Amino acid sequence: MEFTDINKNLPNGSNMGGITQKIYYGFQEDVKTWPTKPEESATLEESSILTGSLIMKTGKRMFEMYITDDTGEFNIESVGELDAKSFVQHLKFFHPGLQATIISFMNAVKNRNLIFVVQDSDGQFYLMGDAMRAAIYQGSPDGNGTGKTTADRKGMSAEFTYKTSNVYIYTGTVPLTIATGV
Repeated sequence: MEFTDINKNLPNGSNMGGITQKIYYGFQEDVKTWPTKPEESATLEESSILTGSLIMKTGKRMFEMYITDDTGEFNIESVGELDAKSFVQHLKFFHPGLQATIISFMNAVKNRNLIFVVQDSDGQFYLMGDAMRAAIYQGSPDGNGTGKTTADRKGMSAEFTYKTSNVYIYTGTVPLTIATGV
């Protein structure tokens, strides 16, 4: 990899925190083709960008989920001992209400292998999951339920984690239409 100067690079002064009010999810087993990790000889900037898009198996797709504004968070935690560093990505969010769809979602994913595509407030995407490791449910950091008082927040919170050797930016598309056998 060829190093370069790292300057303050905030296009149009943008550096807003948080994630958007949409996250995208699917099952790891439904992915047919994964984006490719960068070559070792890539430039400094290219070494963090995945090439290609997620392609789902025939009859499968990813799904969109609404989350309450300012409740979604994508964190990158460094872990490991000396000479054994890697990362754990955390996705936390809150979905309002206790409708059947969100309850069924939580029932269905609590012990399944998932993938997520998360968009930050500046429009950059991150993929949680690959062919070897999935995003997995960790729990409900802000609780689930009706709350105690009428002023409390009613709904479901969730945290998913994904363990990865490196952090990458996803520039591919999110496959929201059902894949055909082409």
